Amino acid sequence: MYSIGEFSKKTGITIRTLRYYGEKGLLKPARISEGGQRYYNDANIITVQKIVTFKYLDYSLEEIKELLKKDDSLLQSLEHQKLQLLKKKKQLEQMLATIDTAIHIHQGNMAVDSTTLLLVIHSLLTEDAQKDYLRQYISEPLIERIYNFLDINFIEINRRYIESLHEIKQAYQAPPEDTMLKELIERLFSIIPQELTKSIAQEFEKHATVDFDNWLFAIPLTSEEENWLLEQAARLNILEEVIT
Repeated sequence: MYSIGEFSKKTGITIRTLRYYGEKGLLKPARISEGGQRYYNDANIITVQKIVTFKYLDYSLEEIKELLKKDDSLLQSLEHQKLQLLKKKKQLEQMLATIDTAIHIHQGNMAVDSTTLLLVIHSLLTEDAQKDYLRQYISEPLIERIYNFLDINFIEINRRYIESLHEIKQAYQAPPEDTMLKELIERLFSIIPQELTKSIAQEFEKHATVDFDNWLFAIPLTSEEENWLLEQAARLNILEEVIT
């Protein structure tokens, strides 16, 4: 038997955490003395090892509690958790690629707007919620086409997106002549293929009203910059060219 202090030293888990695990029903002491002292045995060590492993695999304490009760559900749970971790791995790889892109652009003497970079990362973190939102308005096959395209071309898309938004922000401050302005806006709008943009527009047109979610699809432009961009795109007939 180990006192709680000895058990803490042996497992590397703080006394406070051991007590918390006990309160949550994850770790029951082998014995509690009349004076309330907790004592643990070697079986408790195995339980702690399981808890630490599950926590490393990113399970919540409630999930760990259930897994400790039912060994037969472990394989199925691990398979599910593997998918979740692979998804998180993909997100992290994409975030690293986005940061690398920003660093590369910055080294090329083009300042990267922090809002743009953070909103690109935010978009990665909310991809599932974006898909749920889009299902209200467009078909599942089209949603898959959109995100397959974004996944395959992730690095190039974000490089072009960050660069184009930087140019648009500069153009808003000091508008160039129309030929150059049209090129800048067309460069931004051409990041997504025209065929795909047209398909998206056609699906949205089927709905009388569309409740656009600025949280999920935040654009790193101020409202003034965004309105100016749309006005210029309409004036130069760019919007019509993109969706027709």
